[in-house]
Amino acid sequence: MTTVNELIDQYSAQAIEIRRKIHAHPELGYEEYATSNLILNELARYGIVGEQLPGLPTSVIAVIRGSKPGKTVGIREDIDALPLTEETGLAFASQNVELSHACGHDIHTAALLLTARVLNELKSELCGNVRLIFQPAEERVTGAKKMIEAGLMTLEPKCDNIIGVHVSPEFPAGSIGVIKGAANAATDAVSITVKGSGGHGAHPYRCVDPIITSAYLLTQLQSIISRENPALQPAVLTFGMIHGGTAMNIIPSEVKLEGTLRTFSEESRHNIWEAIRRVSKSCCEAMRAEADVVIEEGVPALINADEVIDRIAAAAEKTIGTENVIWYEKPSPGSDDFSRFLDFCPGAQFRVGTGNDLPESRIGLHNPKNIFDEKAIGVAAAVMAQYTLDFCKM
Repeated sequence: MTTVNELIDQYSAQAIEIRRKIHAHPELGYEEYATSNLILNELARYGIVGEQLPGLPTSVIAVIRGSKPGKTVGIREDIDALPLTEETGLAFASQNVELSHACGHDIHTAALLLTARVLNELKSELCGNVRLIFQPAEERVTGAKKMIEAGLMTLEPKCDNIIGVHVSPEFPAGSIGVIKGAANAATDAVSITVKGSGGHGAHPYRCVDPIITSAYLLTQLQSIISRENPALQPAVLTFGMIHGGTAMNIIPSEVKLEGTLRTFSEESRHNIWEAIRRVSKSCCEAMRAEADVVIEEGVPALINADEVIDRIAAAAEKTIGTENVIWYEKPSPGSDDFSRFLDFCPGAQFRVGTGNDLPESRIGLHNPKNIFDEKAIGVAAAVMAQYTLDFCKM
């Protein structure tokens, strides 16, 4: 009987070639036309019929039906790139100006295609079904929501479980990382417009200065994290953009602050929303200004189901060895809209190591110089394929 590892070994070189094609031609969220066409063509080459969800022309979904009855596993990976100029010097570096796969979604896509190829060849041994999900626009944190709104999670056969993988430079190539419970943070966008009264920089007493007010407000907002949020419920509040003013001697009428909130607890999340509104209002009033606060709810925290993580670890032990399964303890304050699928069925996302002896492989995500070890493609696919074969028999 052919094993998962034998098929991974047979097809890994071709999967790496596919990854390099995708890497050289990155596309932003909802613009992944070449990428989705490549996916559809590859699936067809394997004998799998892909389709696209209504209103989402760059999404791709497909079903592999096993020869025996059983449960359905959903496997989701993201396909979009970042608005970032690549600086790796790789022979297959991005050919698209100011775009790159610096988050590793090209690795994810190639891994899911390899998983699909392996499972399709083993469908005589497959009990149940596999739902393949190639998701656009993860970096916009909206792709999962739009796929769900298009009816993905109500399609038959419905998913009993859903899994996914994300590259991780912190772990060595050849390994995976697993954690139970919280794996990634919830993320929300915070926008605060501080409104004052502008005028000449030489006469601040005649104005209400929104720049000075914003400076006070930024420091006071951080006290929410250090003094109002429980220490055992981590949270991060970062403001990455401040816009205001046109000249050194003009006090503007308003300043806009834009930031991100990361939380792991829904209780902390909602308490901090309230605190941001309260502190902003009171601080600005004290400085004779006004605050207009908009909090745009993003994605919830990614909470891995314990039993799914246990089965992922078991599948990894069969395929890559117990010594290559790393149980890590600290979740990431980064976010992933994979979490939205967990509202419909139990699931989990694991990490696949991409670090090696090259310093560039350990830089981290969203960096123009990072280089991912391509061994991760076969490792991720082996674990996902084995997981699926084992789960569907349950």
